[in-house]
Amino acid sequence: MKKILLSLLLTIIYTQGTFSGLTYFDYTYDLTEDAENDDGFGLKRVYFTYKQDLSENISYKFQTDVGQLEVGGLEGIKKTQFVAYLKKAQLDWETLHGKFTFGMQGMNIFNVTEKTWGFRFLQKSAIDKYKLSSSADMGIKYAGKFNKLNYSIMVTNGSGYKQSENDQYKKTSIQVVYGEKKLVKNDGFNIGLSFASEPYYHTETEKAATMLLSVYSGYAANGLRIGAEYDRYRDVGEDISRQIIAGYISYELSGKIEGIFYIDNFDSDVYYNGNENEDLIRKTDLIVGVNYKPEKGLTIAPNLRISKPDDGHENTMLMLNFEFKF
Repeated sequence: MKKILLSLLLTIIYTQGTFSGLTYFDYTYDLTEDAENDDGFGLKRVYFTYKQDLSENISYKFQTDVGQLEVGGLEGIKKTQFVAYLKKAQLDWETLHGKFTFGMQGMNIFNVTEKTWGFRFLQKSAIDKYKLSSSADMGIKYAGKFNKLNYSIMVTNGSGYKQSENDQYKKTSIQVVYGEKKLVKNDGFNIGLSFASEPYYHTETEKAATMLLSVYSGYAANGLRIGAEYDRYRDVGEDISRQIIAGYISYELSGKIEGIFYIDNFDSDVYYNGNENEDLIRKTDLIVGVNYKPEKGLTIAPNLRISKPDDGHENTMLMLNFEFKF
């Protein structure tokens, strides 16, 4: 950790690129009946990013992701430690025929819906939240544009940025989006589709595959931003299917305050030999809150969260989320 931060500092001093930082900090209080304790203050994520243009058509990005990793502890008590990961180490090459990206880079699965939701410091976007895909991976991407139609194709390891490659197969991811991709910054609308698949050996002789399909749309104008998505994951070998339906709305009440609403429904069906597993998971999560930006680089968001699993044990949390960035 110290070596990474020192390397970043030396990079700032001796290069002509740009350096930025982003931190997610929060306070959580459990309002659930008979709750034993609350999570208190927490530092969820710290990102350090360095960018530099190496030439007119080639640029480089380096990003670290510092987060908490659960390492066990006494019964009923979680023990965590901060761990630093290399999330991005990519080179972008702009050509007359599109852009090529090499190295550790962000995936093209939920990057558009993440920008439509727009509040990563409050919560991950739906696919990332339920771990249907990693947010970054090692590989190659080609991206192009025809009028308002954006498209990209990626070939990656499939193991994500926190693990090394563990088999001979690669993950192929395709994205097609019509309209404005960054609704969190620009007004407009979009409609898109992402698809990813990766083969693997289910047994020593039987080949299977995982598949993920995401269909989404968003709209932004006059301070209003709204989005919705449908995500379907399938593991053919294990006979597992997972589904997400999510929607989110934000409205700017003034230059510094906006209201936030988020809801998702998660459904996980697990089948073995045609029989439904008893550990079937279905739940609905809800967030209602306010986003306040008192000064540049600081965002404060008090919010109420309700989780309703099918077992009837409803959980209610009061949170105060902060985002610091420079």
